[in-house]
Amino acid sequence: MSIVAQQSTVYLAPTAGRRFLTKAAAINKEARAIIKKHFPDEGRNHSCDESCGWCHDPGWSLETDQPERFKRYYRMLTAVLKRGI
Repeated sequence: MSIVAQQSTVYLAPTAGRRFLTKAAAINKEARAIIKKHFPDEGRNHSCDESCGWCHDPGWSLETDQPERFKRYYRMLTAVLKRGI
């Protein structure tokens, strides 16, 4: 048994910075990367002591805090990306 070189079509998601074997995976990751680029997640605030009350701040994410808005943006972006390929 020997190793044979093969060529295959791969799809590049430039904003995500990765290559994918399926078109659907590339569109999914690219749409999510574009949304994250325009609406970055805000992390938790760990720079204070426990008495201030801010240490329990979970941060902000469009996907978890405003899921309807995220779904709308995701649906629109995936439709545009499908037409672009």
